[in-house]
Amino acid sequence: MRRRMGWRFRVGTALTALVVAVAVSGSPSTGWAQERGGGPPGRAGGPSGPPPEPTITQVAGDVYKVETGPGVSDVIAFLVTPEGVFLANTSEPRVSAWLRDALAERFGVPVRYVAYTHYHWDHTRGGGLFADTATFLAHEQTAVLLEQSIAEAPPPGTSRDLNGDGLLDREEATGGTRNAFDALDGNGDGLLSQREITADIRRPDITFSDRYTVELGGKTVELIHTGPRHTVDMTDIYFPDDGVVYAGDYLWLGRVCCGFAFDGVPLDDWIASVREVEALDFDVIVNSHFRQGTKADVTEFREYLEALRDAVAAGIAAGQSLEELQASITLDQYSDWEGYGNLSNVIASAYQNLTQ
Repeated sequence: MRRRMGWRFRVGTALTALVVAVAVSGSPSTGWAQERGGGPPGRAGGPSGPPPEPTITQVAGDVYKVETGPGVSDVIAFLVTPEGVFLANTSEPRVSAWLRDALAERFGVPVRYVAYTHYHWDHTRGGGLFADTATFLAHEQTAVLLEQSIAEAPPPGTSRDLNGDGLLDREEATGGTRNAFDALDGNGDGLLSQREITADIRRPDITFSDRYTVELGGKTVELIHTGPRHTVDMTDIYFPDDGVVYAGDYLWLGRVCCGFAFDGVPLDDWIASVREVEALDFDVIVNSHFRQGTKADVTEFREYLEALRDAVAAGIAAGQSLEELQASITLDQYSDWEGYGNLSNVIASAYQNLTQ
């Protein structure tokens, strides 16, 4: 029987307390998606200049991915069947419009389902462009978070309503939210309300708690919630017939991560959820950012999290300060991973997580 894992922190209040302590952990080399800056308006990251045209690549069987740009830019996945397309996540309206047209031209079948991995705007905007043919699916908490305040359901990264006015000004917005500030600021008043941030996010028609299965064109798709990671509503999308898993913003293959005290989610719970993904029968995993990989990559990432947790926990038990831990923990076995140069900040993030 699947283990149920509790959410021990309120989404807004716990993370607000962590911003100052571990914001540095979200620097570019951590691989923490929403803190990558420098991208064109509406993008979470990537080089400056005109946004590139997205590309579609076959992953395995009837599963494809859409890469929307370099670096940390969004990656979307979809399944094609004779009865229609199952789409995992959307993106900004520009990308969604491009994808709508590309799917119609290349495959000639409508989008029948759109599933969200979590509530963050960089993975849910633009869904309305598929609303004429698609049913929208999400975890039950996604529906709740989309209607909550900025304090209760903050945007990606460390964007926080610091003055308590229910809005974000440009200085309170960080990372991808600051990059997309003008695109999100619907009335142009220099402030972001939650209504503006979620304005073009199509709300789910169907929600679920643990698992939800869709049958489409002779294929099966499973939506799986294994507990909090990055956000409380985080959902994996599993295409068992093609041996593919699509994962949201928590599984950074070959990357030393993560910032923001692991979003206040106890590391043991984060690791347990990765183990549940490992238990699935798949060959390829596609991430919502960065590169795809294999089940072996997922195992290596989980082992990295365990090594980081164990090293930091042992130092805490021995009475070491954060500075002493940063000086003594090297995790040399991951020195060839991206983001290794930011290990000191990741240690600070794990320290904050384990001492809350």
